[in-house]
Amino acid sequence: MKKTDFSFLPDKKQLHYEQMARSYRINERQKNTAWTNFEGKLIESKIALISVCGAYLKSEKAFTGGANEQNYAYQPIDINFDRDDLEFMALDWETSEVALDINVVLPIDRLVLLQKEGLIGKINDNLFSFSGVNENRDLLDKSIKKLIKELKKEECHGALIIPCSAKTAETACLIASQVEAAKISTALLTPFYEQALIMSPPRCAFINFPFGRVLGKSKHVTLHTAILRDTLRLFEKAKVPGDILNLNFIWSYEKIPNW
Repeated sequence: MKKTDFSFLPDKKQLHYEQMARSYRINERQKNTAWTNFEGKLIESKIALISVCGAYLKSEKAFTGGANEQNYAYQPIDINFDRDDLEFMALDWETSEVALDINVVLPIDRLVLLQKEGLIGKINDNLFSFSGVNENRDLLDKSIKKLIKELKKEECHGALIIPCSAKTAETACLIASQVEAAKISTALLTPFYEQALIMSPPRCAFINFPFGRVLGKSKHVTLHTAILRDTLRLFEKAKVPGDILNLNFIWSYEKIPNW
């Protein structure tokens, strides 16, 4: 069985997540994965970006990570937002790289490039940002149902879901399953293989990059777009519900700072 490599995390974090990965390995895989065939072609489709990294605009209410309803609600953010107006509430990831380039966890600028390239037809006018908290499943489910209504109202053909850590990826798997069950195709990029194997999101790509850097190092436009391109192609290429595509990009940098 493939294993997530956590060696680029700080030592104590590495031990923690290795233990978490082992706990996933002894669980039974979720059955009856939701599946909605992706109709049409990417180049003719409208794709929504669902970010699970605690992004919010400074002019809006901040995510805080607490148990209140605000932290379970998603925030719609116009994709033309002022890039200097964005903040992040990091649940379980280190923020120094995103401070240099938001696209390492929220790759909206790279999606715009892929739209111009002709890979996708249109990006939905709003992206949707979740904090990643998920202890209260009733509140999370309520927000996901509201999101589904908005995706249908906007006539989105698919949803690209990008978390950036263990906690946020767990939330992303829950979002993917419910959105797919509502007849909207999804594609998810995760940095945690064992978790995705057990939770079985419909279409999933795995990249073994550190938390808070799921698209790589800052300013690496070519790498960011290559990762997104492979993940987006799952809409057309994935045929078996719950299969995980292993992206063979290698993290070749130093350990990341502690958090």
